[in-house]
Amino acid sequence: MAKIPLILPSDPAFYDLPPPPGSEPRRSLESMLAKAATATDDEEHEREEAERVPDRPLLSGACDSHIHVFAEPKRFAYRDEAYSPEAAPATEYAATRQRLGLDRVVVVQSSAYGFDHDCLIDALEQLDTGPDGTGQGHARGVAAVASSVTDGELRDLVAAGCVATRFQMRDPWRLIDWTETDRLAARVHDTVAWDVELQMDGRFLAEVEPRLMSWPGRVIVDHIGCFLGRVGDRDPGLRALLRLIDADKVWVKLSGPEESVNEPQRHGQRPRYRDAERIARQLIRFAPERLVWGSNWPHPSAGETEIDDGWMLDLLGDWTEDEALRRRILVDNAAELFRFAPAAAAEPS
Repeated sequence: MAKIPLILPSDPAFYDLPPPPGSEPRRSLESMLAKAATATDDEEHEREEAERVPDRPLLSGACDSHIHVFAEPKRFAYRDEAYSPEAAPATEYAATRQRLGLDRVVVVQSSAYGFDHDCLIDALEQLDTGPDGTGQGHARGVAAVASSVTDGELRDLVAAGCVATRFQMRDPWRLIDWTETDRLAARVHDTVAWDVELQMDGRFLAEVEPRLMSWPGRVIVDHIGCFLGRVGDRDPGLRALLRLIDADKVWVKLSGPEESVNEPQRHGQRPRYRDAERIARQLIRFAPERLVWGSNWPHPSAGETEIDDGWMLDLLGDWTEDEALRRRILVDNAAELFRFAPAAAAEPS
């Protein structure tokens, strides 16, 4: 694909481009006011829900690129009691995957298990068959290995379906130091050709930009950049993220908007994460070929807030409003990044 010269959102020319898909309002202000005059908020919400056509694409090969699995503690013990999420076993996610019409999944090692991958491997075995219970190769894993990992352990993880290692650099879940990352990124790439999945506060990406560029493989950034605070278009972290994407170094997961925004706005009964959505739309306009989508199931950082995974998938449809873009993000990009077999072209059901 031909590269477009880097145009940052702070440059006036950025806004001369066509508006990002999904940026235009679905209804005119006049129609909204007319409806508001004849219906209460609850009645309006019920009408919207009744008329609403789900955006779920149900495409062959569609992939949820970011979930965690937490087995019953009796099966797989947590690393310590400081972080012990409620059980969310693979069987529960299998039902969610089928309900959303997704074929493939990427299971990410949680820091709750430290460097013990028994739960991850068990989840990959359970989810590797398709939603209909047939076929193989429907699940991939992202491990979290220590600097002391052996070559044999890496190859065992490859055999289980792992394709990357995770650097969780957010406190209090951090498992390694930044001083270990350079050698470890090079080692896993040279030994088993793995990429690095990185989670950190995106506001500080500019500070580690040279380090990320020095790593030999691709870097997959979680949660729309995981900006743990409001950022503007001139923010150094956002500008660094765009430069890293433009250099073909970084891919981004359109996942976990609830991770970046503490106070979501409401849209009827549904949450909207306007700050995260603004960045997601910019990324979709800037480099759709470097994006994948993930539900972040079971949302371990959401606390008591219940999150509808169907709504998380619908948000992608709202951000794109374009079937070709949705297929690219959900199917083609995920297949390339996580080494799934190419999916057969299929119309949405």
